[in-house]
Amino acid sequence: MDTNNLKNISLNGRVAYGISCFENVLLSLKCDVSNWKMVLEYMWQFTSSQDLEAWNDQIAEIIPENLLEFKTYEEHDFEYLEESQFKYLYGLYQNIDTKISHIIRQIFYLGSSHSYSVIIDYGQRSLEELDKLIKFMVDNCFPLPDIEPFLKYSIEENKGWGNKFDGTVLSKILNQ
Repeated sequence: MDTNNLKNISLNGRVAYGISCFENVLLSLKCDVSNWKMVLEYMWQFTSSQDLEAWNDQIAEIIPENLLEFKTYEEHDFEYLEESQFKYLYGLYQNIDTKISHIIRQIFYLGSSHSYSVIIDYGQRSLEELDKLIKFMVDNCFPLPDIEPFLKYSIEENKGWGNKFDGTVLSKILNQ
């Protein structure tokens, strides 16, 4: 895919595209997608969030490598995860494919690519992160989502961030 097609999509739209890539990975690996709904619900909050710093902190807590550093809930001072959620994710992440861990982390990088900054021109940092994510998808023979539904989220809106929207309407998994 030519990332020039993504230049006119807002950061909200780019993150939505990245999450759609993650859903394609889960489907391609034939994961039981119902097990991944909690993770997807956290991720999709980006597109409607009033507090992207909180989103970043939440996703940082659920990145598999980060969460698996701790064997018990009490070992870490989780700000967003409840003990039952920690236990659920800890069990889910046991022996997961490393490709899943990689793409979750890449979406985190994409979502935080313009943290504490303004988006200038086409948001080069997020384009670079999205390019890495797309390269990962192509290199691992995962299907890319159709770009068409994301084109309406313009880089011209809200200083490049784009207007907030309910990203779950784009979800193949949460809308099953």
